[in-house]
Amino acid sequence: MTAGLLYYSDCRLDARITEAVRRQIARCAKGRPIVSVTLKPVAFGENIVLPLERGQMTMFRQIRAGLEAIQTDIVFFCEHDVVYHPSHFEFVPPRDDVFCYNFNRWQVSTKTGHAAHYRCGQTSGLCASRALLIEHYEKRLAAIEQAGGYHRETGYEPGTNRWSLSVDPHGSEHWMSAYPNLDLRHGKNLSKTRWAVSEFRNKNSCQGWIEAGSVPGWGQIEGRFDAFLDDVLTGRQERERHV
Repeated sequence: MTAGLLYYSDCRLDARITEAVRRQIARCAKGRPIVSVTLKPVAFGENIVLPLERGQMTMFRQIRAGLEAIQTDIVFFCEHDVVYHPSHFEFVPPRDDVFCYNFNRWQVSTKTGHAAHYRCGQTSGLCASRALLIEHYEKRLAAIEQAGGYHRETGYEPGTNRWSLSVDPHGSEHWMSAYPNLDLRHGKNLSKTRWAVSEFRNKNSCQGWIEAGSVPGWGQIEGRFDAFLDDVLTGRQERERHV
């Protein structure tokens, strides 16, 4: 079974973060194809440019364009502000009719390096059959356009909420990679960032809440975010993993 990586970006992120994320994705790819879909030209993988305004519908169109271009059996989604751990890409979906999410994710503040984990499925951790994903995003875009635009209840993640399941009956499953991915929260994220359990209206959405300054597989980040980013840029952590 072949696997490919689909990267999408609005090209508005801090240049150092952008470069660190891309270098880490390239290391993790280990020869697997990368298709990037961006709002401006970039030198990363097979690049597709959609000159559109940033937003939810644009992101869905970027994903659809990337899925149409990549020619692999399964696809890992890669977002421009997530530092991926190599263990994330060791996963193989158990079936071709289910959306799979890596629940091993920590969010990290780019200001302080403080980190928090809770169990949730997010688009940045999605892996599934390419055919299933193409079918879903075709239906998603058609339904949103028919409804007159994106609404909050639409959500982002296939197979995880009532709206998604009304459009596409395929559900979701989750896995936990050996080590977590790091979701960098920089203040310009498309999705909302919550730093306390009290900020969740539905407390079932933040099960397993943990806060820390050090993250398994990545080490200390709080109080040294810039140094951590340098480690990612230079590949220091990758070298240490193989010592």
